Amino acid sequence: MIVVSCILVIVPRNGGLVGLSIVIPVYNEEECILPCLKQTCRTFAGSDFEVIVVNDGSTDRTHRLMLETLSHFPAVRYLYYSPNRGYSHAIRTGFATAAKDYVSFLDADLQYRPADLKRMYDRATRENLRFLIGLPQNKYYSVFRRWQSRAYNAYVSLLFGLKTADANSLKLMARADLRNINFTLNYGMIELETLIGFALMGYPIKTMPIKVCDRLAGASKSSLRLALRTLKDCLILRWRRHRLLKTSADPAIPLVEESLEEALAR
Repeated sequence: MIVVSCILVIVPRNGGLVGLSIVIPVYNEEECILPCLKQTCRTFAGSDFEVIVVNDGSTDRTHRLMLETLSHFPAVRYLYYSPNRGYSHAIRTGFATAAKDYVSFLDADLQYRPADLKRMYDRATRENLRFLIGLPQNKYYSVFRRWQSRAYNAYVSLLFGLKTADANSLKLMARADLRNINFTLNYGMIELETLIGFALMGYPIKTMPIKVCDRLAGASKSSLRLALRTLKDCLILRWRRHRLLKTSADPAIPLVEESLEEALAR
């Protein structure tokens, strides 16, 4: 069997070294990617930002749509590779090419609104924060999905001693500090690796109220198999947590999360 792997980087314009890099990982998001780019670029117009779209080996029309419309989005850089390597790999690829002081990743389905990310970015720059995570105020989730989310976050709390409303919520991070984290796990574990990594570095984990919306289009990539794999990977991360940072050895996790009342007062 011959496996062909390639990476294509298309850079219409290079930005500066300050502001916000927004990584958008995509896999078969032909219905979502253009509305996502339009809304994101419109929201951040006038700000110092860049958007890095990482196409994780899509097999639909996502790649063709990006090639056809990229010239209309001067703030967007486009990375493509094949075959598919997973959500965390796509985000790590975006991190590696980011040029701004702050970094975030945003799903193309717009479950998290660019307007909320803009509010988080404005607060982070105003208060010089190193890490900020969204505090969901309402979710479109079904009863089962809501139960699943609560069970997962209780599991994370039990394993790592964290108390957080949603470990996988929208995040804003200082790019320089990401270099201290050893990212080793795949699938969606980059969500937890970043959260625990910043907590281990001693930064207070500030929160900000956000809204979680239904998918713009398409189908969720979630599955029972992925859920079981995530539970297993959480155990692996718990076992390896003393190796998560490239410096220091296994300090206690000093997670300081604001209460809902404190966050809403912002």
